[in-house]
Amino acid sequence: MNKKTPPPILKTIDDAKKLVTARGLTHVKVAVCDTDSILRGKWMTRDKFFSALDSGFGFCDILFGWDSNDENYTNGVYTNWDSGFPDSNMKVAVETGRNLPTDVFGNGETEGDMNLLFLAEGGDERVREVDPRSVLKKIIAWGESMGLHATAAIEYEFFMFRETPESVREKNYQNLIPLTPGFFGYSLLRAGKEHGFYDQLMSMCESMRMPLEGLHTETGPGVLEAALEKSSVLEAGDRAAIFKTYAKILAQKNGLMAT
Repeated sequence: MNKKTPPPILKTIDDAKKLVTARGLTHVKVAVCDTDSILRGKWMTRDKFFSALDSGFGFCDILFGWDSNDENYTNGVYTNWDSGFPDSNMKVAVETGRNLPTDVFGNGETEGDMNLLFLAEGGDERVREVDPRSVLKKIIAWGESMGLHATAAIEYEFFMFRETPESVREKNYQNLIPLTPGFFGYSLLRAGKEHGFYDQLMSMCESMRMPLEGLHTETGPGVLEAALEKSSVLEAGDRAAIFKTYAKILAQKNGLMAT
């Protein structure tokens, strides 16, 4: 596992600008959780990103009106065809800044130019009513008003297949080939055989500030269990959304599918 590049700890807009400048980045990735807490994002040029840090940015509010297949929810109140799907006002959550590991995603030749991912959240009260990260912050504040301070952790159990997005469609999502056959929970044999993917997953999570407390096979064909370390509730939510997306990305880069 590569632990040479520690995850950045950013607290202010100036911290983010200094890191982007120090790494010589021309673009930065920014993502928003949609209605189903699926990450939707885009690359921003450095100038655009700095502007977004200072004064927010617009992101089409369809994010809060469609499902995972880009189909509009028929009962959408926040946004719909009648409103014309205008932009929502979003702001970059500086503290969410994370590495995009070079060894996994090929963003540069050295640690110094490793790219960055930032999450964004509602920039005004209207979008904060529907933006998942903003809603969670309201719940946290409600608890703190009663003197309650919570931590949380996320555990994912998911199937791994030796398939691609194309092959599963060709098969109509039937007769898929699992990463490993049969039942074998906590298998050192299977973890050893697939150590390359395990090592990449653990390294990626460490570098992206969502370290895994445990990773092992579960009972079932190709089933893995990944337990993220505990953190504040807000950080746990960030980690959950990022892990779900980037574990899938890493799997596909290895010719696999995580579901």
